[in-house]
Amino acid sequence: GGIAGLYLVSFAAARLYQLLPLSVALAVMVAVAVLAALLAVAQNALAMAVIGTGGGFLAPLLVSTGSGNHIALFSYYAILNLGVFTVAWFRAWRVLNLLGLLFTFGIVGVFRGSGYAPEKLLSTDGFLLLFFLMYVAVSVLFALRQKPDLKGAVSASLVFGLPVAAFGIHASLWSGTEYALAWSALGFGAFYIALATLLWNRQREHLRLLCEAFAALGVIFSSLAIPLAFDEQATAAMWAVEGAGLM
Repeated sequence: GGIAGLYLVSFAAARLYQLLPLSVALAVMVAVAVLAALLAVAQNALAMAVIGTGGGFLAPLLVSTGSGNHIALFSYYAILNLGVFTVAWFRAWRVLNLLGLLFTFGIVGVFRGSGYAPEKLLSTDGFLLLFFLMYVAVSVLFALRQKPDLKGAVSASLVFGLPVAAFGIHASLWSGTEYALAWSALGFGAFYIALATLLWNRQREHLRLLCEAFAALGVIFSSLAIPLAFDEQATAAMWAVEGAGLM
């Protein structure tokens, strides 16, 4: 309650009563988010982490002036997601990881649908891929940080929802470029297969389920690259060969 009150007071002081400059209010909200994360880890308090992280994600929206500076916004979210990653290093909190995922890719998706312009392609896609890598790392940490009786559990919404969200936005950015989606799907597939292989070579039994999930995603994205690059006859032939190989 105290953390939520600090966010509300900072917001009211800046936007409703003009008692604080917006930059100062944003800095205060960032400080509150950081302190909330530290307290949440120290006291093992999930509710505090959720309120602190949620407030951190909402802070720039609350004090936004409508300038549309996506570099500053996404840089701020990169720092905030680094905080989510840090908390995930110490605590296996599925709700907090999912909250960060929804906020991050939800806001990137809203930006893609409203404030995006073609000249922002590389910077937007660069931040999108950075967020994707961050949450892949969070999903690995979640599998590593389970209690002994939950070893092997994975966060399905994080493991499978993340690539759907990231590739969907990525595909919308590059949809007008020939073969870009095919190469992107192949890149996603190669990444997941390489990651599954790397984790499998660590020979940790409780990572087996995560390795299988990543391998499945690698096969799915690699398969998706085929119809994005070839015609129906070539796709049918390649999928038939792939199916025989899987059998």
